[in-house]
Amino acid sequence: TIISQKASQLQSQSFSLTPIHNISSTAIDLVSLTTNKDFFILFNNSAITSWIRHIQNVRSITFIGPPRDYNIFQENMRIHYPQLVDATNSSSEVIPIRWVNETHWMVSYKKKYRCPYWSVCQQLIKLFVFDLRTKQNMDIGNNVLILDSDTVWSRDVTFVHDDGTVTYIEVLNYERGENCTRMDPVAFTEGITMGRPTPDMKQLETVTPYTACRRAEYPNATGKRHIAHHMLFQYDVMMHLHDTINKAWSVSNIWEAFVKCHNLDFCKSRVSEYELYYSFISFNYPERVHLESLLNGENFIEASAVCTAHEMECCRKKDVLLKGCHDHRIDFLSKAKNNAEKFH
Repeated sequence: TIISQKASQLQSQSFSLTPIHNISSTAIDLVSLTTNKDFFILFNNSAITSWIRHIQNVRSITFIGPPRDYNIFQENMRIHYPQLVDATNSSSEVIPIRWVNETHWMVSYKKKYRCPYWSVCQQLIKLFVFDLRTKQNMDIGNNVLILDSDTVWSRDVTFVHDDGTVTYIEVLNYERGENCTRMDPVAFTEGITMGRPTPDMKQLETVTPYTACRRAEYPNATGKRHIAHHMLFQYDVMMHLHDTINKAWSVSNIWEAFVKCHNLDFCKSRVSEYELYYSFISFNYPERVHLESLLNGENFIEASAVCTAHEMECCRKKDVLLKGCHDHRIDFLSKAKNNAEKFH
């Protein structure tokens, strides 16, 4: 059954997958922000299938996207996963695939505070992912794996382990090198937990030190960054991060703090939600961090135009974790138009 478009803040639909075998503390909920530009990779190149096959202990998959794309998403589910579309199946023994309109975040935060710059809006929504649980009353656990919707995975990975540690990926990219560049979110990552300087220029000490690249403060940094198309967020750590930032800036939510911080010179740099969260958890909860180091172009492919089944099988044999399938946007408009014509 297709759910009609409504002027509501939440619109969700579940599709049954495989039985849940693990609902322990190691279980994770997948959340991905998406638009129709990513549907070719999600469906035609089977990104969703790769997540189900290779990411261990998944209990749900939730997509957050614009209301206008819901019907196209629904039709793609019918075309590519017809056996999974069963609106009557609400059993707790199956993993749901859900769609949630992004309206809540647009109304509650973006329209009220705007964004530091346009591309940060999506990053901020990721940092408010637990609103699904606290504001939308959805069944979301303590471990949420945020992943880019145009990534295809080619080998198994476990994120939350029985000993309480969490796998975090660090990637070495020889093209970027070990030294800090303008692409590194140094100033903002450190400044956002320091707060505004007082008249006598005193500030809090940062609790999110950016240690990935080499500079005077960290001359031995490895150059391994943590922007890898995904990151595991834990509820208690995220709430601690929010509380820390809110107190530093004397605001009610971190969206407002991001805007205030980015307007000040000491905070002027690129913003990365993944580097911010990693800096916070590695500094404040180092006992939880289990690092896996990858090399871009060898066992991690940051961006690629080829993510076919044959290519991903080659990646599997070479122990590649995932591919970021970005270049499909070059020719996707024609595919989207053709798909839309089929649906109407």
